[in-house]
Amino acid sequence: MSYYLPQPPRAWSRVQDQCTYVNPNDNYTSVYSVLTNQTISLAQADYQRQLINKGNILQYKSNNANFTKKQKYSQLAKGFGPNRKKVFATQSTTYTNPNMTGLFRVGSTTIPFPNTIVGQPNNISGPYEYDVANPFDCSSNGSLVDGGHLVCGTYANPCTNEIIVENNSTSFICNPSYCSNVPGFPINLCWDTKLQPWYPKPRYFMNNSTDKWPINYKGFVSALTPEPPVIQLNDLLLSWTYINNCEVPISSFKIYVNNQLFISLPYTVTFYTFTTLNNNDTIYMTSLSNNTESKPSNTVIFMLSS
Repeated sequence: MSYYLPQPPRAWSRVQDQCTYVNPNDNYTSVYSVLTNQTISLAQADYQRQLINKGNILQYKSNNANFTKKQKYSQLAKGFGPNRKKVFATQSTTYTNPNMTGLFRVGSTTIPFPNTIVGQPNNISGPYEYDVANPFDCSSNGSLVDGGHLVCGTYANPCTNEIIVENNSTSFICNPSYCSNVPGFPINLCWDTKLQPWYPKPRYFMNNSTDKWPINYKGFVSALTPEPPVIQLNDLLLSWTYINNCEVPISSFKIYVNNQLFISLPYTVTFYTFTTLNNNDTIYMTSLSNNTESKPSNTVIFMLSS
């Protein structure tokens, strides 16, 4: 016999924080942090939460333009970013240098001098100027590097493309707390620039949040379900037998044809005659105790007589 305890195993509050990302596989001693993409201990998670909240406050969201990520990208694309005054290339009638700062260049092609590729620089037939000098004076043959992309923050020898300084920067910016005028013992405060600052949501005191089980909650369903019927099909006649448990009394039945609800019937009915069925139609039933539905019964398949 099955038993169901209607009282909860522990008292809870309606505004209790959710622990969705606590890992049950290690006895609930670690948690997955969505913001940092790490699985860390509960103590570390609490420290990171405080650190991120402090960093968010120090962004002074109310004092900035509150641009979205798309708007910030649009500003950068228009040249309104922090490097809008920095010059990476220069050109005149006699001199061209597309990489003045010596950044690492990828995806480029080397054009020898002289070359026979029509339409390329240093081709004697033009249309570009002939005998263009290499801006870095790498070699006497005057070969040029054309196209490609510059890698920001990574510098290389313009002649050999050997990396001199590599960009190992991350999205995390860390500075001592006194840089932000935070009182107390100096510590390092870090902020992930990938995060979008937000307005903290205040937690109001709710005097209706107690430790009592909510009475008369309409969303409760029984932990016990009725037993499904046992069905059989004889031509178009569907009949069934069932066990009516006094703990979960059956109030009605549902007939499903091809996984679609076909008809609902009261519990007093034990057979139903279809007017028509298609070959290979699948049929099953469920029992209902008020709004609690049982598992599907056995399935029968209608086969046309040959």
